[in-house]
Amino acid sequence: MSSQLLFRVVSLIGCAGLVAAIVWAIHARLVPAAETTQTLRHQSLEVANNLKRWRALSTPALLNTVLRFFYFVTLGSVLVLALTGFLPVIIFGAAVSNIALMLHLVLAPLFAIGITALALLGSQRHRFNQNDGKYLWQWLRQERFAAPPANPNVWQKICFWLGVTLSVPIIASTVLMMYPLYGTPGQEWLLHLHGYMGLLMLVVVVLHTYWVLANQRKSLSP
Repeated sequence: MSSQLLFRVVSLIGCAGLVAAIVWAIHARLVPAAETTQTLRHQSLEVANNLKRWRALSTPALLNTVLRFFYFVTLGSVLVLALTGFLPVIIFGAAVSNIALMLHLVLAPLFAIGITALALLGSQRHRFNQNDGKYLWQWLRQERFAAPPANPNVWQKICFWLGVTLSVPIIASTVLMMYPLYGTPGQEWLLHLHGYMGLLMLVVVVLHTYWVLANQRKSLSP
């Protein structure tokens, strides 16, 4: 099996699994579709209104608004990048080209800026603490943890740092592919690295979004 065919099969299985998991979560009402849509609309309008009157906001409120803004930017760019990056491979079995490639290249800087801003602005609130370690240990031992979930909880923190970590090879491979430094085999290796890391990033983003919504918080913050 060629590397291109292998990537096509893995992409098909991964994307199909994600779609099946999302449909199951909605059907099982783990994430109610109507409530989720309403929450996303409300939060996006609140962010837009806060940005319009940013001078009147306090420093914590402004930072929270900027954090949520870049969260939406990153979330939207990841979804469109996934569509333009995986659908041509899955459906046509060919590399990304034409309009899909143009959209992919246009949105790539937005993703890089968004994930960098999230890493800088969200690192403090996503630090792990003793309660997180205690919770994971009791979860591994299948014991109940009596303490209420934190904001953000440990699963959101794990997804956050996984996303930040995965963004490094994704961005680095994109930059390196722009220069003829490694020849044809090296370019193919970078392309596949970019694709596999992108698929893992999509999984992490979906999981992180699920935990944000499942927490039933009033504020949609990463």
